[in-house]
Amino acid sequence: MRLKTKLLGIETGGPLIVVLNPKIAAELDLSPADRVRVMAENKYCVAIANISKHIKEEEIGVYEEVQRQLNLDAEQPITIIPEERPSSITQIKKKLDGLELSKDEIFELVTDIVDNRLTHAEISALVSAIYTKGLSLDEIEHLTKAMAETGQMLELGVKPILDIHSIGGVPGNRITLIVVPIIAAAGLYIPKTSSRAITDPSGTADTMEVLAPVTFNITELKEIVLEHKGCIVWGGALDIAPADDKIIEIEHPLQLDPTGMLLSSILAKKYATGVTNIALEIPFGPGTKCTKIRAAELEKKFKAMGGRLGISIQCVKIDGSQPVGNGIGPTLECIDALQVLENLPNCPIDLKNRSLFFAGLLLEEAKKAPKGKGLALAKEILSSGKALSKFKEIIGAQGGNPDVSSSSLQPGKYDETICAEKNGIVQAIDNDIIKKLGRILGAPYNKGAGIYLKAKVGTKVKEGDPLFTIYAESGRKLSDGLVFVEANNPFKIKEKA
Repeated sequence: MRLKTKLLGIETGGPLIVVLNPKIAAELDLSPADRVRVMAENKYCVAIANISKHIKEEEIGVYEEVQRQLNLDAEQPITIIPEERPSSITQIKKKLDGLELSKDEIFELVTDIVDNRLTHAEISALVSAIYTKGLSLDEIEHLTKAMAETGQMLELGVKPILDIHSIGGVPGNRITLIVVPIIAAAGLYIPKTSSRAITDPSGTADTMEVLAPVTFNITELKEIVLEHKGCIVWGGALDIAPADDKIIEIEHPLQLDPTGMLLSSILAKKYATGVTNIALEIPFGPGTKCTKIRAAELEKKFKAMGGRLGISIQCVKIDGSQPVGNGIGPTLECIDALQVLENLPNCPIDLKNRSLFFAGLLLEEAKKAPKGKGLALAKEILSSGKALSKFKEIIGAQGGNPDVSSSSLQPGKYDETICAEKNGIVQAIDNDIIKKLGRILGAPYNKGAGIYLKAKVGTKVKEGDPLFTIYAESGRKLSDGLVFVEANNPFKIKEKA
């Protein structure tokens, strides 16, 4: 059937969708969410059909994703015919029934996700099936490889290629900004692709973006890493494991984090970038993604998957029950990291020690230091100023200002300090409240927004002592933060007996 293009000027945010008049849909025996093949000149795509009386009989409403794929103009004639539903829908039902999927079935599923052939409802059903029925190690391996191989693959032609990764959940904890320059300064390759925050006040990419651009294509990334040994860039711009981003869009509102998906999500990106050795942090405790039991389970599965993928994975289970570093929010986290790299005496010692530990682990993994000597080498690279020089070199290579310093960065100009209301000892700092507060203040979109901690768990405080300062880039955001803190103070203080 020939129809005239009506450009809707709206993105779906994922699936390829067109809109038909009810009469045309009836003639083609189409129901909502059925598929149609859309053909224009020498191009075609398979799209999901929605139905609306607001589209004229001679028209087909086209969302921007279809317009871009077929390079359509307004009123351009196009041909549509009914199309069978993807066979991967059968595989989703198979998983819902608790059956194991083959390598070919998983690859077809992932390909259909990448090509936008599945609706959000269908991907939601897949995520729910994996959450309730789980994945075998074979399925996790096939899913990981399929997610990697349906996107861009980085081929540096060198080995070893190192990586530092945390499964997340702990505010602050910006060890990547310190570990990457230490490793690169040792002459080792560490192409770090990082994520943006979804629910946290900042992701590693959001924080690095304070100092330099983080959006590059795969060719630019390769040039930076081969010349400078390291980088800290946003993985979302690289088309690396693109199915993962689409699945995360579904997982987030459902608040689901299936173990099999978690492993594949992390390892697909490492596999696609040619990583040979990973230092993997698994934080556990209140406000993180893991209990101690789940952390132990993840360690076993990561080790097993590493063996299957040819990646050496050193897992470190670590207490994540309070923030790491003093700053939470992009600019404040940059200040923390730069203070450590500048070897300032007032730098956050917990962030420094954790960064040195993981850098030492990677130096040993790469045989740059003998077993048990990696920490000493990491300390030497940091204290000598080599790590700071390398970090500034990476900032410059990514288009930032290499003359930046911790003292040159300023958080939001609106601030308020919250003080202790009684004498005692800080018993706990609620990670979830800290994360929610950071978002309310405007982070990560307002780079200067966030929280600066002035006490940690175990700190003795007196009434009136400062606990933390909140920063915002507008008075309204600061007021919103103060209202939230009034009802949700993240600090729990236990009075002395």
